[in-house]
Amino acid sequence: MATSPRTRARGPRHGRWLLGAGVALLALLPLAPSRALAHADYARSTPGSDAIVRSSPARIDVWFTQELFRRAGANELRVLAEDGRRVDDAQPVVDDADRTHLSVRLAEELAPGPYTVEWRSLSAVDGDTAEGSFRFTVDPAAPEPTPPPSTSDAADPAATEGRDAVSIGGGVPVALWVAVLAAALALSAFAVARTVAPRAPGPPGGTGA
Repeated sequence: MATSPRTRARGPRHGRWLLGAGVALLALLPLAPSRALAHADYARSTPGSDAIVRSSPARIDVWFTQELFRRAGANELRVLAEDGRRVDDAQPVVDDADRTHLSVRLAEELAPGPYTVEWRSLSAVDGDTAEGSFRFTVDPAAPEPTPPPSTSDAADPAATEGRDAVSIGGGVPVALWVAVLAAALALSAFAVARTVAPRAPGPPGGTGA
């Protein structure tokens, strides 16, 4: 009596491994941007980092990548002259309208020379602290600053080159995360297809009378 061979949907072992790798990669992707945004880091300032200004500013303004947590002494700006002497009023203020903005007034008109701004921040997002510094110079003999580009310049592709590189976490391009996500999805789809696809039935195992 002839018997029909039984087939079983069974993929190769490496298919299951690929599926697991794809799922793990997808699970880790959301963590990468949040890890990159783990601190209230320096974003910009007035005067800017390494800027040369012709006259003494009235105050120093710094903007951070996250909102600041209000706690006495947690967020600090220190403006130091070249000899290490502090020249600010030691009363930094978090802006009520924009909590990424911290400022401190200067205690005196700054003489020509280089100055260092030391900052410390406490993130309101995750409670992490960060610190750093930047420098600027007061030089009355410096040339007039270049005026900002006009609206017509902003419409010029040559003038806007490099402005469309949107990033996450202070420098990781969004396009990179999209590419990695697409690769992970493709890998998972391939692994699923290889895992669930049944093998083609082989020749009969034998016949009997």
